[in-house]
Amino acid sequence: MRHSVSSTLKNAQTMRTWERNSSTHDEPDASNRDAVRGAAQDQGANWSFFFLCLFTFAIYARPEDMFPSIGKFHLTLCFGLCAALTYVGALLSRSTDLLWSRELRFTLFLTGWFVAGLPFAFWPGGSFRVFLDPWLKTLIIFFLLTQTLVTLGRVRKLLWAIILSELVVTGFSILMSSSVKWVGDRIYGVSLGILGWNFVGVAIAITLPYIAAILVVERSLIKIALLVATSFTLMWMLVLTASRGGFLNVVLSMTLTSLLVLRGSVRGKIIGVGIILALVMVVALAPGVFWERLNTLWNGSNAPVNWVESAAEESKQERLDLLSRSIQYTLEHPVFGLGLGNFSNVSGTELNQPDAWLGTHNTFTEISSEAGVPALLLFVGVLVTAACNLARTGRARFKSPENLELPLMARAALASLLSFVFAGFFVHLAYTYYFFYTVAIAVGIQQIAKTMWATSATPNFASTMQLSSARSGL
Repeated sequence: MRHSVSSTLKNAQTMRTWERNSSTHDEPDASNRDAVRGAAQDQGANWSFFFLCLFTFAIYARPEDMFPSIGKFHLTLCFGLCAALTYVGALLSRSTDLLWSRELRFTLFLTGWFVAGLPFAFWPGGSFRVFLDPWLKTLIIFFLLTQTLVTLGRVRKLLWAIILSELVVTGFSILMSSSVKWVGDRIYGVSLGILGWNFVGVAIAITLPYIAAILVVERSLIKIALLVATSFTLMWMLVLTASRGGFLNVVLSMTLTSLLVLRGSVRGKIIGVGIILALVMVVALAPGVFWERLNTLWNGSNAPVNWVESAAEESKQERLDLLSRSIQYTLEHPVFGLGLGNFSNVSGTELNQPDAWLGTHNTFTEISSEAGVPALLLFVGVLVTAACNLARTGRARFKSPENLELPLMARAALASLLSFVFAGFFVHLAYTYYFFYTVAIAVGIQQIAKTMWATSATPNFASTMQLSSARSGL
């Protein structure tokens, strides 16, 4: 009896010692408690996430571009508003808690800097409109995603909403090619949103790592078939748009995916070979305009031989001029910049040329020239923080076999984020959903990892005491 009492007291002392040490434990730390609350929260945010998935499909697929009659329903506005209201309802009912990540804090500071620079804009009214749309919409959706992506299942569902959207848009554009927009011999596509024109290459580069990661763990033949079909239609749309930057971005994304996601397993290597063969196949069947534009990448100094190469060379020189001008404006207005969305206005006014009213075609100089160097540092801070957290999670090892997917998904998110960095040097997407969807997924993965670390660090004291009691004869 004396031995059993001693054992019980020893167990109690062990529990108190762990509780004291847990406050200073490396994993979980203070920020991990937010993740634990997020994972253990009530089902209050379920409806908000449901509407976010519908919003994602609406913003990516843009069904109103395929069927104009749908436009009168304003799907993105309705779904976005429903997602926001249901989340506010969950907060008011205390069935969910706010989760504060560093990426979210950086983004809120960035928003504050945008507001501070509004009075100093070249055209304050235009800058205010860009702040309201698209920036404020992007901020709200980003915030809601960081609050609701608290399980790996939800991350998968969001990714499937994006993947199926891409399959719908690219499939419709290819099958109904006579009904979609063309610019010369280059397809514009059916979508006027973030899956149209040169943005297709960015979409492929960002999505491809996730498709590869899902293929590694997926066992459903139907889902595998959908992933393969999406990959083929995306790549075929890539060559039809004949985007040079998009093609280079996809090649980089495939390289990163092979190194970070597919290496280390036989199935991953097979998938990697399959993706490379798919790209080789569509490139081999690509129309002549693709090869003519691609030829200017390494023969730019030679005289163009036709109007396609001439237009491609002119486009390249135009973007170099825009880059130079955006850097110049950054140096002239380093604090608050020209104002959100005002680069094209200032550039067009100064040059007084019809073709001068263009964006920067560079995400990073778009931020620096329109919002100042501090805004650029905050934007880069979001990117670097997300990348570092993903790299850390990608190297983690969890005890339970069912958690092996999380590091794989973290490495896929890292490849996606790095692919966006490359794309950011060719397109201006600072205020839109592209970047912040990628970061939101990264934040969700990190929150899930923190929950797993906190859970795995907690001993099962009930089992320990029962075992000790049984051994002592109690």
